[in-house]
Amino acid sequence: MKRSTFLAAGLAALLLPLAAPAQTDWPARPITLVVPYPPGGVNDAVARAYAGKLALELGKPVLVDNRAGAGTTVASNHVAKAPADGYTIYAAATSLVINPTLTGQVQYDPHKSFDLVSLMSFTPFILHVNSAFPARNLSELIAHSKANPGKFNMASSGIGATNHLIGEMLKQQAGLDITHVPYKGGAQAGQDVAGGQAQMMFSAALEARPLLLSGKTRAIAITSAERSPAFPEIPTVVEATGMKDFVVVFWQGMVVPAGTPRPIVDKLEKAIARVAADPEMIERFKPQGVEIRASTQAEFKDYLGKEELRWTRLIRERNIKAE
Repeated sequence: MKRSTFLAAGLAALLLPLAAPAQTDWPARPITLVVPYPPGGVNDAVARAYAGKLALELGKPVLVDNRAGAGTTVASNHVAKAPADGYTIYAAATSLVINPTLTGQVQYDPHKSFDLVSLMSFTPFILHVNSAFPARNLSELIAHSKANPGKFNMASSGIGATNHLIGEMLKQQAGLDITHVPYKGGAQAGQDVAGGQAQMMFSAALEARPLLLSGKTRAIAITSAERSPAFPEIPTVVEATGMKDFVVVFWQGMVVPAGTPRPIVDKLEKAIARVAADPEMIERFKPQGVEIRASTQAEFKDYLGKEELRWTRLIRERNIKAE
């Protein structure tokens, strides 16, 4: 063997042991968890709870970075360009697969820009109406809306938001003529349903609860596969109508920039699984209708593909355009 070849081989052998600990010793410093929503909502609350528990699991602080804007696109674009070193992780949500089709102006590909780690949580939506609205159940709501085409408004937290798309699903499958009224956020939309400016809305369970308790709105149906333990008196849409595919939840899942070393992704997946199995974590969100549940990377990939197919098809069929 030539001396130069021998030296090169020896140097490579020396460097290999140095490279491995850089991954297996992760994390060596604080991690940033990017949240695509402002502080205070259910999505932020779930992400912050995960951040606190993951810090204990991983032995380093997990700092929450709220990067709201452009329907979560600001955060998604930011994470897609971040270093793939395990120190930027993302509490992504349903909009990750909605926005590329809805706007066509994102700077990421939901499949190529990220490595999927694990699902985190599932939150059903409650269809609720202003207390003066005559319908007491979903069958009555459908019948009353058909008898009064174009006369009622359905509020949402914005064009392309998951609750807007669920409303479009209902209109499509039940053949309803109801006017969509988008707001800049779910709080104001919910208040206007309570005040009668709009007649109905799909709200995340946590956001619907105070309005239901106030008596200003009334629950009609919930979009989970089965009745929620937090709202056992509310029938599911499937139960009320027989629309077998009308099971919709707002999901959150942890992703990292594409190319993040596999040992880091695997270690983070295991940590998320332990957090999601923590009884305190589960019980904390159960009264709010939020199901804390992790997944494998493969399960997340399969789920993401189905969600993308569902929403891109609906956006195109309903000709939904971003503002």
